[in-house]
Amino acid sequence: MPCAIAETPRVNRLPRILVVDDDATFRMLAKRALRTADYDVVEASNGELGIQLYGETHPDLVLLDLMLPGIGGLEICSLLRARWGQATAPILMVTANESAEAIEAGYSVGVSDFFSKPVNWRLLIHRVRLNLEARTAMIGLRESQLSLANAQRIAHLGSWTWYVENDEMTWSQESFRILGLRPDQDHAGRETLWSRIHPDDREQAATRMHEAIRDRKGFECEHRILLPDGGVRFVRQQAEVRCDIDGEVSVVHGAIQDITEQTRAVDQIRYLANFDGLTGLSNRRLFRRNLHKAMKRARQRDESIAILFLDLDRFKRINETLGHTAGDQLIQIVAERLQTVIRRGERSRHREDEERSPLARLGGDEFTLLLQGISSPQDAALIAQRVLKALLEPIVVEGHSVTVTTSIGVAIFPGDGDDAETLIRSADTSMYRAKDSGGNRFCFFDDSMNATCERRLTLESQLRCALERDQLDLHFQPKTCLADGAVTGMEALLRWRHPTLGAVPPDEFIPMAEEAGLISPIGDWVLLQACLQNKAWQDSGHARIPVAVNVSTQQFVDGDLCASVRESLQRSGLEARYLELEITESAVVDDEEATVAILHQLKELGVRIALDDFGTGFSSLSYLKRFPLDTLKVDASFVRDLPDDVGAAGIAAAIIAMARVLDLHVVAEGVETERQRSFLHDCGCHDIQGYLVSPAVSGEDFARFLVRQEKQATP
Repeated sequence: MPCAIAETPRVNRLPRILVVDDDATFRMLAKRALRTADYDVVEASNGELGIQLYGETHPDLVLLDLMLPGIGGLEICSLLRARWGQATAPILMVTANESAEAIEAGYSVGVSDFFSKPVNWRLLIHRVRLNLEARTAMIGLRESQLSLANAQRIAHLGSWTWYVENDEMTWSQESFRILGLRPDQDHAGRETLWSRIHPDDREQAATRMHEAIRDRKGFECEHRILLPDGGVRFVRQQAEVRCDIDGEVSVVHGAIQDITEQTRAVDQIRYLANFDGLTGLSNRRLFRRNLHKAMKRARQRDESIAILFLDLDRFKRINETLGHTAGDQLIQIVAERLQTVIRRGERSRHREDEERSPLARLGGDEFTLLLQGISSPQDAALIAQRVLKALLEPIVVEGHSVTVTTSIGVAIFPGDGDDAETLIRSADTSMYRAKDSGGNRFCFFDDSMNATCERRLTLESQLRCALERDQLDLHFQPKTCLADGAVTGMEALLRWRHPTLGAVPPDEFIPMAEEAGLISPIGDWVLLQACLQNKAWQDSGHARIPVAVNVSTQQFVDGDLCASVRESLQRSGLEARYLELEITESAVVDDEEATVAILHQLKELGVRIALDDFGTGFSSLSYLKRFPLDTLKVDASFVRDLPDDVGAAGIAAAIIAMARVLDLHVVAEGVETERQRSFLHDCGCHDIQGYLVSPAVSGEDFARFLVRQEKQATP
């Protein structure tokens, strides 16, 4: 590898000439002529000494004899060029041999110029001056190129040129570095550049380039670069076009700058301006901006939004007792739990970009939650209940187990405020109302909403204890044969006898049990009690008829329904054929494959399967044929307007006819009049259930009903 040799400073010294010649007279004359022209002269009488003096004195030009004893002039030139490369001074070869072969051989090893002997010293001085000026210009150019390269490297700025006609490009060294490529291995071409641009940004960059060529103007764009190692670099590209005499674009000169550090710095500044440093949640500034956008969108779409304003209860005491480090950890864990709640309720909001995250930390222990596109205040109440529940689980910080509760104020747009400030104030006011009521609760700004949600929260908390406190009970409603009026079965229906509120409607507490995750244990209890009661009636001499039990969709998902049925039959001693499980259409279609498997397992146990509320859901004939069903129940909504409503009459008749074709037993629910009973009888319905026969009654009353029916059936 050529050795680098420092350029000798020109300031305060004469240009130095190294004369290498074995003729002492020539050296003397050369020395006199060169010194007269203000040059410093160093002499060498042979090639070995010449090479040595070159390394010691760093001459600006070498005057070298071609024919030297030992090492010849051509060999010396070759050695100097090999050792010092571009830093080698110009070499002027002095020779009496002016043959074309000698001159060609000299230029091939790096001779700069030739001069003939005998020497015209005035002409030699002129040729020396020209070669030194050329060298000075070359050094200046090389230094300019080096300075430019260093400047580009420091500024992370590369340059490129695209010759449009032949579609060729040239790149600077820094352009290769920015693109993560190597000049000795990668081609500087347009396709190479295009392949490095991030796929999501290529269309934008291509559009800018095409517009620049079409409009004969420059362009500027920012985009990402994919590096060979998978990393990403942000760059800014600028270019200008040059046209030929015909006005066609011939050359495009461009610059590419690595702006990764600037982009990340801007992103960091934006993050610090919009997000909370402790939790990573939106801060107060971003929350207010998102709220304004949400309110504008809600007005355009005629939708409602809700604000939940959260303030942790007694957080100051925890901070003072355990210290600020523990307090910060607690805030972070609370934020994580709140985000988990939000992920469960994502369907209640729009998710258009990361900066519109609904959860924000306003500072200290205050959080806000923005719910967009809610259908009713109950949506906000449901999220508030989930928040309260999520925070009840103890949190361990600094080795201490801490239970955190929160007070939540809820305000609904537009009713509780038509502008952002009013809405926030309403939520803040209702939060303090919740805190003044003891905390660990939520309050709506509207008192009537509070009453509804307070009842719901109370019922949910007390429903958890209803089983233990023996507040749940079963009522039974009979099914009778349309042909002869005989009792053919009964349905077990769950009831809740609240000690202070009285009878809680099933349509109120059963959905609540499903949302709270209580329906599976309650369902298991209903299943066992129904089997025990039916077995007891059979043992006392009553008719052997099946008891129907409703199965929630959640029981298919959460637990082992087959195991629960098997255990209930074993504990009660009831024969499987006297148990009928009523499933809804939603349970059927949620996971069809799993449902088929479970239903076949249940059929293997010997129980009967009924499809309840048929016609209110998907009502697909395919699963009626595929699933192992015994009974089809016509929903009461189709029976209610019989026989006067032509549409209801047509649907009911079609369902009954279809069921009979599929060899399914048909039961009509909600039968209340003789005209309904008569219509169903004429359509071929097997059994009816409803107030015309009997409402759902307690176990004692149902036993008396069975006695009356049995007496009437006795000749």
